Amino acid sequence: MDDFLRNFISKKWKIGTFTFTFLDALLAVCITGTGIFLRLPVIDYTVTGPEKIGAIVLEYVLAVLCGAIVHDCTGSRDRAFLTYAILVIYPTVAANGALWNVNAVYYVILFFAGFYLYLRGFKVLSMLSVLAGTGAALYRMWRWGLSLNVDYPLSLTRGWPNFYEIIGSEAFVNLFDKVSMLVLAGLLLTLAYCFARRKVRMTKDLALQLFLFLAVLIPYFAPYMPAWAGYTADIAALLYCMRRKERFYLPMLHLIVSYSAYAYAINGETKLPMVVFSVILLGILVNVGADIYRETTRQTSVQGAEQ
Repeated sequence: MDDFLRNFISKKWKIGTFTFTFLDALLAVCITGTGIFLRLPVIDYTVTGPEKIGAIVLEYVLAVLCGAIVHDCTGSRDRAFLTYAILVIYPTVAANGALWNVNAVYYVILFFAGFYLYLRGFKVLSMLSVLAGTGAALYRMWRWGLSLNVDYPLSLTRGWPNFYEIIGSEAFVNLFDKVSMLVLAGLLLTLAYCFARRKVRMTKDLALQLFLFLAVLIPYFAPYMPAWAGYTADIAALLYCMRRKERFYLPMLHLIVSYSAYAYAINGETKLPMVVFSVILLGILVNVGADIYRETTRQTSVQGAEQ
């Protein structure tokens, strides 16, 4: 009997290229249960219906998907499982659906599905998934904006500590909301031009860096961003940390910013002024942007040496 139990516990099962033991499965069940019990005390804070239940289920699917992305980028089974374990109890993920009933996971999961498809070489499907996610996000923002019943916006931010917290979110609103979109479009086009001119090869590392950079950049310069605008970047920063462990502080800092934005939207107050969190986001952008610059410069140097 002892030998049977010992062999059963140490036996390895295989699903595709993924191998696991009984203890791995037991740990997965335990962390899954922890995520459920984390959500139960707050689930009645807002109306619970099929949309909220579906969002909670998708949050677990998203955690599995992100684990698969980490496994594809690092080849590490332990890091992939750690990613799943962290995401099922991630405060902003749990609060977004179970507590707040915003359910942003319905479009965020499409972004990460598109990223995973890109890593696997399905570029057309990847683009379609990202476009579908973008369309769903814009529709959700539009519906949310209608629910505010505000004829004329008084501030360039609606909960997310974007760039306008630094320069004054209530100054020249009807001018900056148009200029900001032009600035954002200019930044994106400039980034695309630089990549095309340098003939940068899109490696997995660079794709992950760029994914995180855009997830932080877009809500940082776009006006009227809600408090949950950092949902995608929260998760992308964690994936980046799993690939580059020396960047462990990025998901920590971004999670602090996101949770503070949630607290401000729900309770109307934070421990620090929102401009502090805006400066933190600017620091994250500079950090990730510097990583991208170093990676593209390294590629350019290698290409020059080969020629």
